[in-house]
Amino acid sequence: MNKLFVVVAALLLLLFQSAYGQDDIPVLKGTVNISVAKGTIECNLILSNVPRINDYVIRINSGMNMRYFRSVDKGFLIGYDKSFTDTLSTGESSAYYFSDNTGKGKFLPKAIQFRYVGMYPVILDTIKEYSRNDWKGNLAFNGYSVRADGNQSCWYPVLYDIKKDKAISKLKYDLEINCPDCNTLYVNGCLPVKGPKAHFKSDAPLEISMFCGNYRTANIDGTYILNPDMNEGQIKMFGAVTNSYKKYYEDKLLVPYKKAITYIQTTPTSKDNAWLFVSYPSIFNIGYGKYGLKQFLDQNDGDWFKPYVAHELGHYYFGFYKSFNSELGDMMSEGFSEYLSLKITQELISDSIYRKKISEKINDLGHVQTVSFARVKSANDYNNRDLYVYNYAPIIFLAIEKEIGQQNMWKWLNRILETQTAFTNYAFLEQTLDTVLQDSNKLAQIESKYFDSEKSLENAIATIGQK
Repeated sequence: MNKLFVVVAALLLLLFQSAYGQDDIPVLKGTVNISVAKGTIECNLILSNVPRINDYVIRINSGMNMRYFRSVDKGFLIGYDKSFTDTLSTGESSAYYFSDNTGKGKFLPKAIQFRYVGMYPVILDTIKEYSRNDWKGNLAFNGYSVRADGNQSCWYPVLYDIKKDKAISKLKYDLEINCPDCNTLYVNGCLPVKGPKAHFKSDAPLEISMFCGNYRTANIDGTYILNPDMNEGQIKMFGAVTNSYKKYYEDKLLVPYKKAITYIQTTPTSKDNAWLFVSYPSIFNIGYGKYGLKQFLDQNDGDWFKPYVAHELGHYYFGFYKSFNSELGDMMSEGFSEYLSLKITQELISDSIYRKKISEKINDLGHVQTVSFARVKSANDYNNRDLYVYNYAPIIFLAIEKEIGQQNMWKWLNRILETQTAFTNYAFLEQTLDTVLQDSNKLAQIESKYFDSEKSLENAIATIGQK
């Protein structure tokens, strides 16, 4: 009887915590006016249900000119300061905060109105006119559309909890989008809408990425492709392959996808950049020609492109379903997503391509000095961030898989996804593996060879048996 009471109480507590977590999510409401021809975006937004945070900044895109901040509850304009110590304040966003009456602390209203406007270069898709670089956090106007991601660009206010190292970019939203020179509007998590004006609402918290402009849409079995560069037959094939990758992940990780994927095909504002990024349930592909989504289906060399799509689908788990922070957060989000991509490549695409990718990763690391996970104290210790998260980390994970077996490896990934924690740091990585292995000697062996060794990369390469 006592055991039953404990179980019921625990379940009630879990339900309460879940409900509380939903109630504590901020809500963004307001109007956004856009012109893709002029490169302008004007926002009149209210962020309500703001959580109680003592030490924070509010990140807003650096290209936005602030008109004012206003306390909705008190009805007065708020003076603001800028932080120049925030990690993103010198990049695509500026970091704002409100000083309290003492001048030593900060205060945060329960609801804040933001009025600001930005004007950005319109880079037409021509040989003569292009920007030097394009990147995920860019508010990109390419003449026929505007692309904005839902976190890094900070086109809407993103509250950052400094103590918890947590950016609150997943919000409930209720937005009216006006774009007189657009024929299709899309906001992450909603269906695309034909026309220059639409109302978008989500009661589920999402990163509010958007893609508005002049383009056609396609729908195959609930999967949308915006601005597709494929014919109808190719679109059906693309959807079938996507579903096979999703099923593989669901079967291995025991966590289902909750929403259909929306793919977005658009062109970069630069000459040479091409990449993918995910803002679940949206996957953006920025590229054209051989870097367009159509390349995915090329019978001659399309297989090189498929692992990139598999990587972005993996971010549903490592990035959306589970958010990561702390010094190893970036490594876990990207490293485990790349590990998943490698498993898809090996089992569903081509073993020879899998081996080639492993060799390329090892060769790219070359003589780069890598720091094992236990010795990383900040993201600066990665040295070369891209090589660390996309090359070094998945090589280490493949070696650990060899040591503990595939079944335990999938259990470990599931445990990482399902374990609640304030910080996804080294202690979290170690503790979740310990709960799977339940073998102190084996854990000590993994730690000494891969987690805390100057020769971790050499040990991993020797274990996976590939040069």
